[in-house]
Order: sequence, then C-alpha cells, then structure tokens
Amino acid sequence: MKDFMDEEFKDLEQELKMTKEAKSQLRTKIMNGTIRSKRCQTKQYLYVAVMVCMAFFILSPFYSTTMAGLAAKVLPISITPSISDGEDTSDLTEQLFKLVEAEGYAVSSVGVLPSPYLIEIALELNDSTLKQATKELEPKILGFLSENGYDSYEVKILQALDAPRPQKSNDLYDQVREIVKEVFTAYGYAEEADHELAGLKTSWISNTVTIDMPDHILESTEIIADIENEIKKEKLKVKDVKVTTFNLEHRQQDNRWAYIVSDIHDALAGKSRYQLEGISYKVKNGRAYVYIKSNLDQLTSKETTEEIEQVIREYLALPEIQEIIRDDKYTIQLMEDKETPFIEIAD
Repeated sequence: MKDFMDEEFKDLEQELKMTKEAKSQLRTKIMNGTIRSKRCQTKQYLYVAVMVCMAFFILSPFYSTTMAGLAAKVLPISITPSISDGEDTSDLTEQLFKLVEAEGYAVSSVGVLPSPYLIEIALELNDSTLKQATKELEPKILGFLSENGYDSYEVKILQALDAPRPQKSNDLYDQVREIVKEVFTAYGYAEEADHELAGLKTSWISNTVTIDMPDHILESTEIIADIENEIKKEKLKVKDVKVTTFNLEHRQQDNRWAYIVSDIHDALAGKSRYQLEGISYKVKNGRAYVYIKSNLDQLTSKETTEEIEQVIREYLALPEIQEIIRDDKYTIQLMEDKETPFIEIAD
C-alpha cells in the first residue's frame, strides 16, 4: 500500500502542473459535453485528452524569487467550481494574469506548480528591466495573495524570451487530425470524432501517425484503411500509422475527475493551514479514487480536517458538479503522513 501511495504522489508532478490553457481546454470540452447531454438527454461527454502537463515557459535564466512573507488572512475555505452556469470562473492564474496586466505589463504566461507551491509569472519586457518590473509588481502580488489567504508559496517573476516559430509538423498534424475526424464522422461516429484521436510522432527521418481507437467501434479496420488512403491522396509525409485501442467511457470518467481534482487542489494549495502535500487520482473498475495527502495530524487538527471534509461534501453536492460527475462512483480519502486515511468520502 505504501509503495503504491508513494508512486501515486510522485505522479502529482505530472498530473497537476497545468497551464491556464490546458485547464481551459479541459473544462471547455467537459462543459460542451454537458450542454450537449441536455439537448440529447443522454450521458454524452466530449472527450479531451487530459492535457495535464508541465507549466512550460520559455524563460531567461534571470529571475526573482520571493517567498511568502506577509501574514495572510485566515479565510473560510471554499471550493469554487471552475465552471459555473456554463461559464469559466476566474482561478488564481487568471486573477494574477489580470492583476499584472492592469499594471501595464505584457504577460507571457502564469503557471502554478504544486508541492512546494510555486507561482511563476513570465513577462514580455520591452521598455523596462526585470529588476524594475519585480520591484513594482512584487508588493502588489504578495498583497493580493495575502488578502486571499495564501501564505505558503514561492513566487518567481521571470523574463520570457521570444517563442520559437511553429514547426512544420504542426501543419502536418492539423491536416492529419482533419482527415481522422472526417473519416470517423463518415462512419457515423461524429461524437467520437470530436475527441482528440490523432497524434503525430516526428523525427528527422520520418513521421508516424498514431490513432486512438475506441474499443467499441466494429469498423476499426476499415476506418484505418480509409485514413491511410486519404493520407496518400493528400501526399502527406507520413511513413506509418499505428493504432492503439482504449475504452471511451473510462477515459471520459478520468477526464471528469481531473477537473474535480483540480478544483479541490486550487482550494487547498498554498495555505499553511491545510498543509497540502499533493493530490493524486485514478479511475479503476468504474470508480474514481482521489487521495489528498496532507501533513495535518489527526489528533491535533480535528477542526481543520472536519472543515476540509465539509467543504468537499458541499462542493460535490453543487448542481453543476452533480451534472458533471453524474452516476460516477467515487472514494475520496484525506491521508496523513502515514498511509492510513483519516477521512473518507464515498458515494
């Protein structure tokens, strides 16, 4: 059990390092599926490959690091859905983005990395130096974080370099993706065609197209043959097409819980009161398992742990969250330093 949990929390480094764009795309896809399900009265959700990735920045080697040094307000915890009434709500990265832009600076990116909680802000500097920008922005950023209950974090303000020009492979991928979508739609799989089913592996020697094939599709052989023929007709520089199968329902459920986990993480991270170490999740046999690892002590932090349990239950009971998770089975555990959970929430 311990080895499994250690491995799960190591995976946090990949699971929750989400850029603003990745979160937005995931949430938009999920919400689109929700809206469609209202019209069709079915349990249809659009799949999007979970773009949970490192918060990549193209940065200069010079940066300013600031540790939390202000006494933050002790605010009641709440978990705010990233989508409310069909609209994206503003999360911390978006709020910081707007704050810095309001000060007259062009922002290249804002990213949040977990454990330790790190906020990175990359600026496009033209008429000012990084030192000048840092001097002006740090007090405002720290003040904003303090006002919103953050007291356990590190801030890095960096200078972004010019982004590299898009590679030719991007154009090739767009062409392949369009072919894949058209072929799946022609076979009557319009819903599946809305998912990111095509991939592209590039090298100096050759390009390989990868296809994720939902395992319920009976005409998979014919579909792949048609895709290969269309690629030849378009004279695209593709050497091979490789196919892997997956279970669509499982992947849709996994994506739904990536959204839920992101909301819970955003509410707890960067606040010493909750001593969050990380959040991990998996979907197995139709049930979602969420593990929240904290350094809280079960005996001395009873009030805090009960507070966390209450707000998670309230969050899960929200109509917009109920609409997303539907009939999903789930188990959410708050883990202490050891491997024994001291709070468990299950459907």
